[in-house]
Amino acid sequence: MRYPMCTSRPTKTALLLAVMLTSSQVASAAENLLSLYQKALQYDAQYKAAEAITEAEREEINKSRALFLPRVQFGANVGHGNTDRTTQTSLGAVETRLNYDIHNYTLSLRQSLFNKESIATYRGAEANIKSKEALLLKENATLITRLASAYFETLYAQEKVDVLRNRIDATTQQRDQARQRYEHGEGTVTEINEAQAALELAQAELISTQNSLDVFKQNLSTISGEKVERIAPLNTEKLPLAIPDSESLDYWLEQALGNNPEITAARLSVEAARQEVEKKRAGHYPTLDLVGIRSYSENDSNNTLGSRFDTTTVALQLNMPLFAGGYTSASVRQANSRMDAAEELLNLHTRDTEANTRKYVNSIRSGLLALSAYRQAVKSSEIALEGTQKGFAAGTRTNIEVLNAQQKLYGSRLELSRVQYVLVNDIINLKQAAGMLNEAQLHALNQYFAVN
Repeated sequence: MRYPMCTSRPTKTALLLAVMLTSSQVASAAENLLSLYQKALQYDAQYKAAEAITEAEREEINKSRALFLPRVQFGANVGHGNTDRTTQTSLGAVETRLNYDIHNYTLSLRQSLFNKESIATYRGAEANIKSKEALLLKENATLITRLASAYFETLYAQEKVDVLRNRIDATTQQRDQARQRYEHGEGTVTEINEAQAALELAQAELISTQNSLDVFKQNLSTISGEKVERIAPLNTEKLPLAIPDSESLDYWLEQALGNNPEITAARLSVEAARQEVEKKRAGHYPTLDLVGIRSYSENDSNNTLGSRFDTTTVALQLNMPLFAGGYTSASVRQANSRMDAAEELLNLHTRDTEANTRKYVNSIRSGLLALSAYRQAVKSSEIALEGTQKGFAAGTRTNIEVLNAQQKLYGSRLELSRVQYVLVNDIINLKQAAGMLNEAQLHALNQYFAVN
């Protein structure tokens, strides 16, 4: 009997291989600043703690709102009593032993009609919650800057590892050429030793840099919760060449003073402190409540044995403070001093933000000039090294001159990389100072990274 050919198994196998290949490609894809940030939002302990604290603070508004709502209470007292009663009569003292059940039920309702302290408490809670939410935005921006700092440190370490490996290869080649020249009677032992010394220094620096690279990758993993192997490099062709005319120092100062979350939080803290002053002043004001009580009692006391009472009362209750030994006045003075402190902290945050904004704008301007200069320096160093190598081959240049030219080129390349990373990091820090650093900005900043 001939069995029909089975075609489903090869198809499933092909699909499985395709899925495995796709998964492998996804797993090996380089992380970028945006993707690591999105993972850090769900993992970073510092930010998650700030989120939880803010959520806890939001409940303060519900607690404050409860001060304006009616309070209803129910009380019950159920028991049994024994009373030995002696009654004087014309026949003498008559003793009676009474056994009875006690029942007492009370339902009360209290509605605040005027309470200045409750009003100030609610307004202070509103300001305080908005302040905490502003600080959460600051914490979010801080998460981005912490991540960016670790990201650029990792990129720079990777770049340095690559440069050192190229330097080791070039120095090894230079040492081998020196040995060949010496064997042909054209070089000296000094040239070989110089190249060997430069090679060993580069190898030692490579080991140190690789260790640093591992540390920086671990820092990224600690923040994002993701084991980082590869990250997207900078797309240097996308780096800005100048600051747009519309983005002057005045523009950034205006943005910072209006949007910086620390300044916003400090302003709201001043308002919360002001409401705390009002809350303490409320100690001089009366309170007015509407009180309703419904009660039922049976055998409530020895004087009411055998009696039942079913009572309903509605009343306005006024409490007017007259004298508290100076406690309220001292509390008001204390709250005023704390409000003064909050205002000074606002001044401090405002001045720091202005200083940081100026610093980052000037640093970006300097970085753009340095970027152009080091790009030219790298080109010049490449041309100089090529000429020195040709001169060495022709016998007009020494081995040490070639090594120095190599060192200058690799130094210029590393400095160019450093300037590039500092420039992008300053852009991120400037946006943080301006209160503009968020996930949407990271999408915009993603243009600076090469897509793999």
